[in-house]
Amino acid sequence: MDATILMPLSLDEAVDALARDPRALPVAGGTDLMPRVNAELVRPSALVGLAKVADLRRWGYEDGFAMLGAGLTWARLADADLAALVPALAAAANEVGTAQVRAMGTLGGNILASGRPADSLPVLAALEATVSCRSPGGVREVAPHLLEPRSGPIAEQLLRPGELITGVRVPLLRGVQEFVKAPVGAGRYLTLALVAGPVVGDVRCAVGGAHPGPVRAFEAERWLAGRMDARSGRLSDARDAADFGRLVADEVRPEAEQRAARAHLRHVVAVCARRAVQRAFGG
Repeated sequence: MDATILMPLSLDEAVDALARDPRALPVAGGTDLMPRVNAELVRPSALVGLAKVADLRRWGYEDGFAMLGAGLTWARLADADLAALVPALAAAANEVGTAQVRAMGTLGGNILASGRPADSLPVLAALEATVSCRSPGGVREVAPHLLEPRSGPIAEQLLRPGELITGVRVPLLRGVQEFVKAPVGAGRYLTLALVAGPVVGDVRCAVGGAHPGPVRAFEAERWLAGRMDARSGRLSDARDAADFGRLVADEVRPEAEQRAARAHLRHVVAVCARRAVQRAFGG
């Protein structure tokens, strides 16, 4: 590897470095990027190290939102204080790789992960969070749940040239939050996030791994919301969980080259959705 290594000390320096060189790439934990660089699958002219940019590892509250820095590691996101704020994201953090990967991998890096579905994106889509993308011209907010999941890699939809993901703005919701992850092949997983409850007032469900980006199951969400008792927040019928699973699978329509593989993916989506509802509402 002959890329220049840059180590900025501030967000401004990091953004300026990326803006000056279109072939430069940011690197934080490096769990996804560095294996590809070492294998020469990508050949950046420079690597902009983010380890010394403290602002990327901060978090706080702002007007009913949790502001999570893109440099927060999965291990940090799983800690009790942040898990109490965003349970589904903490659950996703606990499902990521090995302890070493969780200690190094970051929220921002996972959002842009190449070649596999990012565990964070279904959660962010279900919570209707926004991703902050910064350039020398300012900050742009992008909502993952509004991106087109079937049109190509999420990184290409999220980021413009020279931009850096600096954080995520997550609504603080009191409804139940669930995250389910299931293997579907060698190194492949389907992930599903569910947010529901009488305090939330609706149901939100997003699936990862079925398409390049997270897919919201809007029609299935509305159906399940209609099955909730307004007073108790419970479901009307014990069969609702299985019915919801089938509706989500029908709406998401996972992609695969072979018909048998598509059928298997649909089955796994249905099972994940059913399990999420059972965890959320009991049964």
